[in-house]
Amino acid sequence: MQIEINDIYFTYNKKRYDEFEALKGVSLNINKGEFVSLVGKTGSGKSTLIQMLNGLLLPTKGYVKVDDFIITSDKKLKKNLLRNASKEIKDLNKKSYLLRKKVGIVFQFPEYQLFEETVLKDVMFGPINFKVEENLAKEKAINALHSVGINDSYFARSPFELSGGEKRRVAIAGILASDPEILVLDEPTAGLDPNGKKEIMNLVKNIHSQGKTIILVTHDMDVIMNYVDKVFVMNDGKLIEETSPIDLFNKENINMCSLEIPTFYKFKKILKKHGFCKDLKEINDFSSLIKCISESLNE
Repeated sequence: MQIEINDIYFTYNKKRYDEFEALKGVSLNINKGEFVSLVGKTGSGKSTLIQMLNGLLLPTKGYVKVDDFIITSDKKLKKNLLRNASKEIKDLNKKSYLLRKKVGIVFQFPEYQLFEETVLKDVMFGPINFKVEENLAKEKAINALHSVGINDSYFARSPFELSGGEKRRVAIAGILASDPEILVLDEPTAGLDPNGKKEIMNLVKNIHSQGKTIILVTHDMDVIMNYVDKVFVMNDGKLIEETSPIDLFNKENINMCSLEIPTFYKFKKILKKHGFCKDLKEINDFSSLIKCISESLNE
């Protein structure tokens, strides 16, 4: 496993009047190269969980293992877990900045990640922060911007003058410039029109095809249906299910966690209700569904 999450808990504002337990014993594994998603209603713990993956937050209890990195607030536990590790791995665990190079997170609101006066300088910031010399950082930034469809005419512009979709592309480029092995995206399609959503998700799909592990947090179930291989369903700070998109959307009780049914599956339910097609369970794409309807009408 590339990522192992082991019985983690996290409490905000611990020992204060507004203490809140956001994660309650979550365990899950993600393999290298997978395209997975965390889903669940607002407040289920998704965004808290992804911030554990590069040490922005440390579990109150339990630990996260990302390759050779151990992420925990329990120093005794970390020492025990690294007891038989090589000196190289022990030294590696003292360099948290290398973990943040390995795991790049693109947050829901791209403007929170954009701060430099020009697009090019903004994307160069990551590599420079990781001690890459300026000329090479510039080359990496240009390559990353081109990879997300931002051409040279944008480089000298302020990132704050861009559209929502363009800001999101620049934010993704800013992470890609540091060449992370794991890319985490929090609501990457939020606020975008259908064409913008498709463009961003095709971009993410292309990044995944290059061997990156992709972890997606989203409320958009159409995105889950069309792009993701595995789904982790969260509710009230707990992981309640690990499943595939097909199995998830074929469940009768999908509404239990306030998950919106994709348009395709809503249509399937209507057809089933009105007696079209004998068996819709194995049909999971529009072309097969159209064929099924056509055959039913010709019977």
